Amino acid sequence: MNSRNKGKRGERQWRDELRENGYPARRGQQFSGSPDSPDVVCDGLPWAHFEVKFVKQLNLPAAMAQARRDASGKAAFVAHRRNYWPWLVTMDAERFYRFLQRDLTGEWAERMMAGSPLAACGEFTWLHCAIRTGRRLNIHEAIAQTRREAGRRVFIVAHQDREGRWLITVTAETFFNFLRGVLPPENEPNSNQDKECRALTSAVTTKEQNV
Repeated sequence: MNSRNKGKRGERQWRDELRENGYPARRGQQFSGSPDSPDVVCDGLPWAHFEVKFVKQLNLPAAMAQARRDASGKAAFVAHRRNYWPWLVTMDAERFYRFLQRDLTGEWAERMMAGSPLAACGEFTWLHCAIRTGRRLNIHEAIAQTRREAGRRVFIVAHQDREGRWLITVTAETFFNFLRGVLPPENEPNSNQDKECRALTSAVTTKEQNV
């Protein structure tokens, strides 16, 4: 399968993922016929812009930069996966902090941007935040390793682009849970990710690729 056809396949799959979670969506080019249209248009989330990547090796900071450029004022997300792995969603840390506190004004998120994601997430006992570094960070393996460390807590991976901007990557299941406002109580385990994460741990090696 060539890269163009694989890209279309990824767009269809992410469209279906959105639909299955209750958010009407369609492929952007299929609807408008323009090469400049978004990869996937989600009428259920009109404030969100999705850049969709279905590739073996992804330059995630570059994909996020592209998503920001094309977002036209919307919140920028990269939905990405590779063969045999579940969908992941990456966003700027500021956007994740808004989800974390249901921060509609952005004031708390803006304050948290001055520090590390570990500080922002530290007060939430149900949440495990892992910092991952490396020029060749394999985000799927990083997610799987973090899942093992987190036990039954919700888990995220924080990493930086070349400019030092913090990015947050979560599983698609976690992304949709935040959209729905479903945050696990502190005294209950998070079981919503278990099925998805078994697919992660069954396909992973434990080493990150750092150069």
